[in-house]
Amino acid sequence: MEETRPKKRFVLPAELSLLIGSVLLTFSVILARTSNFGVAVLTSVPFVLSQKFTRISAGTWNTVIMILLLIILIVLTKKNIKAAAMSLALSFVFGWLIDLAIWLLSGLPTNIGWRIAYYIISFFAIPMGITLFVKSGYPMLPFDSFVRDMSSYYGWKFSLTKTVFDIIFVTFSVLFSLFALGGLRDVGVGTIISAVFTGFVIKLYSQALDKVMVVEPWFPKFRAFFSNPNQENAEIK
Repeated sequence: MEETRPKKRFVLPAELSLLIGSVLLTFSVILARTSNFGVAVLTSVPFVLSQKFTRISAGTWNTVIMILLLIILIVLTKKNIKAAAMSLALSFVFGWLIDLAIWLLSGLPTNIGWRIAYYIISFFAIPMGITLFVKSGYPMLPFDSFVRDMSSYYGWKFSLTKTVFDIIFVTFSVLFSLFALGGLRDVGVGTIISAVFTGFVIKLYSQALDKVMVVEPWFPKFRAFFSNPNQENAEIK
């Protein structure tokens, strides 16, 4: 009887996982906004704030909200300061990329067929970007490290914590939009759908990727310097 050998898995460098996740997440977020069915959950609060306080760009508001989340993480989970420093740097990069993506994608066609396509692409691409962030093992954007670190620190399920966090974000965005802007702005049915299903899709992606690839760093000492082993390597479940 032949011995069954484990299938060889593709090795993805952690640094590429982080880079691909960043770019995929950024442009998918703007595709979701362009669809006009509702912005991505993680940017719903910054985008509605940018509609009210227009002197500050959407990208800058993203950075501001992520810094606030990072401060809460440090207080509630005693987050590693080195990891927090890298998350802070990523927050500024992400904010800049958001403004860049808004500019680059501003000329996209906006008829109904294209808008549906944009939403479908963003619905599946955003969870993949987040999954690649998590798999990299590097400190993440506070939007997502908040969920991962809180679930790891308190022993909560990642997918459930993600869903609750998203619903809280969307609820604030809807209420702020209604009372401060006089109606729904940037928040729509697509945002609600994403809030409910993103955590579940991330779990499916994680399980599927684990079967075909493993993520290993090019610079393990560099990643270890910035990472908190108890949080950065938290499993998605």
